[in-house]
Formats: sequence, C-alpha cells, structure tokens
Amino acid sequence: MTAHAPTITLETIKDRCHEVADCWLWKNATSDGGYPIVKVRGCGCRLVRRLVLDFVGTPAMPRQPVVTTCGEKLCVNPAHLKASTTAAVSQAAAAKGAFSGVARAAKIAAFKRAESAKLDMEKAREIRLSSESGPVLAARYGVNKSVINNIKRGTSWKDHSNPFFALGAR
Repeated sequence: MTAHAPTITLETIKDRCHEVADCWLWKNATSDGGYPIVKVRGCGCRLVRRLVLDFVGTPAMPRQPVVTTCGEKLCVNPAHLKASTTAAVSQAAAAKGAFSGVARAAKIAAFKRAESAKLDMEKAREIRLSSESGPVLAARYGVNKSVINNIKRGTSWKDHSNPFFALGAR
C-alpha cells in the first residue's frame, strides 16, 4: 500500500506556514533554490506560490515567475504574490547587486576550483607568503610552477577576503 499526498487546498497551505506579521512563511520543503515546494498527487513537486495563485484565481502562465511583494522568499500569502516576468526578476536582482561585484566573482571562482583543485585558498596564502622557489613549491603542492608564479604575482588565487586587496595587496 502506497501513501498518497493529501489534497492540497489554500487552507492546508496556510496550515503549513508560520504567520509572521502579515506573511505566511512556509515551514516545509523547499527547492534547491530555497523556494517553497509541495508534493501534489499526480503532479510531483510543485512550487507553492504557483498553487496559491491558482487557488485565488490568478494563475501564472507556464514558466512565468511568481514573486513576493514583501521580499520574503518563504512567503506564500496570496496578498503578497504576483506573477512577474523574467526581465523584471533579473532587473530586481541586478539592483540588489546579484550580477556584479568582487564578492560574486570570488564566489564563482571558488566554486569552479572547489571540486578538482589541488589547491585551496589557505594553500595559496601559504604559497604567497613562502620564500621558497617556484619549482620547490610546485613539487610540494603537485602543480605546475607557472601556477605558483601566478599566485605569487597575484594574478591567480586572489585573496578577496584581504581588506587591503583593492589597494594592490597580495
């Protein structure tokens, strides 16, 4: 005997939320991006915001983003939801600095290096501070000496956490 997901209604959605001020903050499962999701019988997982708009009679078009007017990522209060456009979502994210900045570049670089890199930022700092030659350090860390030279020169493995980085400190 298999368990079936219960029938989802606006009331069952509200019951699965914490009411904080006038927001309904979802307290159950979320997507990888942190958005509220729920398992619906016969449909798999669905985004709760889209279901809420369906329940109140203003459904979003397929692939159309549903955003909150309150700015709370977990809010599913129908009064705070509206269908938007991808362009509007991108513009709002850009206004918050999502597509620019040193911190974003550092996060992307760290992610790209994380899985396959022989080095990490701590090892790069050790290399940068070492007085040993490039070939000696290259042999120790198992990398090419050009990698060591680039770290010492400050052209790779830049330490964005250093408060003096923007001033040219390595």
